[in-house]
Amino acid sequence: MIKFQGSLVDDHNLSKKVYFTFFTFSLIWLLLIFLAPLFASLGGMFEKISSYIYIFFSKVCHQNEDRSFHLFEHMLGVCSRCVWIYVGIFIGTSFYPLKYRLNNTNLPSLVYLFVAAIILLLDVMLDAIGILPNTFFSRSATGFLIGFVLPFYIIPGYVKFFDEVHSFVRSKLSYRE
Repeated sequence: MIKFQGSLVDDHNLSKKVYFTFFTFSLIWLLLIFLAPLFASLGGMFEKISSYIYIFFSKVCHQNEDRSFHLFEHMLGVCSRCVWIYVGIFIGTSFYPLKYRLNNTNLPSLVYLFVAAIILLLDVMLDAIGILPNTFFSRSATGFLIGFVLPFYIIPGYVKFFDEVHSFVRSKLSYRE
């Protein structure tokens, strides 16, 4: 049976699976953002695939052409802020094992998350009320900041969640025997 020792999950294989699954999904997500304009530029069947990628990302991003980076004369799958959120998530995920063990379930101080969120919110709000227009740089910087911080909260939460699910399933299976 899996037991917690302080703030670490004993089943290191489970935490590795959780981490590498999150890492893989963040990499695929990021690649799709850049594949959308590449496929659109290739035409034919690839253009059709590109349209599905854009539709997929339209559910999470406004995809405003004026606020988006372009590649091969087509906008990326998401706007500039979202690109950098996802780049930040991928880089934060890549750096996570340098700071914490993969079986860690402790969250860092919420101050880091709140500061990143407040900076992003200020960038949005100051632009919305017309005090200070945001720019590609401000949208990119605030997006990267929040994206980089998020994995340090998401990964320990997933590790703990899947450890608890795994423990529950194992206890139910051992109960039947």
